[in-house]
Amino acid sequence: MRVAVVGLGLIGGSFALALKDKNIASSVVGVEANANHAQLAVKLGLVDSVLPLNEAVEGADLIALAVPVDAIPQLAIKILNRVTANQVVIDMGSTKEELCEMISRHPMRARFVATHPMWGTEFSGPEAATVDSFAGRNVVICEKALSAADAVERVEDIYCKLGMSVLEMEAEQHD
Repeated sequence: MRVAVVGLGLIGGSFALALKDKNIASSVVGVEANANHAQLAVKLGLVDSVLPLNEAVEGADLIALAVPVDAIPQLAIKILNRVTANQVVIDMGSTKEELCEMISRHPMRARFVATHPMWGTEFSGPEAATVDSFAGRNVVICEKALSAADAVERVEDIYCKLGMSVLEMEAEQHD
């Protein structure tokens, strides 16, 4: 599986590192606005390479959004405008209601799985990424019924392989 991780800080960097460590992804491509973070993520082995957003999305089976929560809704729409019926998009943000409302009428809504891995630290940036951050933690999937069954299955399988327990909630209940 080819994965694109958008945002290579603590959460995105740790996700990329864990995917590689567990042999879940055959390749992990990063997308990072901060040039220093992009170089550091490659140097630390978090990702195989860093590409512009459109190129990363085009070649990915899974696209993970690990950017600040206020940027996720618009980014999700931009990416959903480009994905095919075989691709899956997830977010890793801590709020869901606004995001889910904004993408609710998108023609590719079913390819999106709203997730919230429940962990974090006070540290940030690629150097804060750790390989075992997801193990033993919970992940919440919101609005599961609005996502395609194959997309949800793929995402749940990934999180389970990372050692997470999967919980289900509606966006309003989550927030």
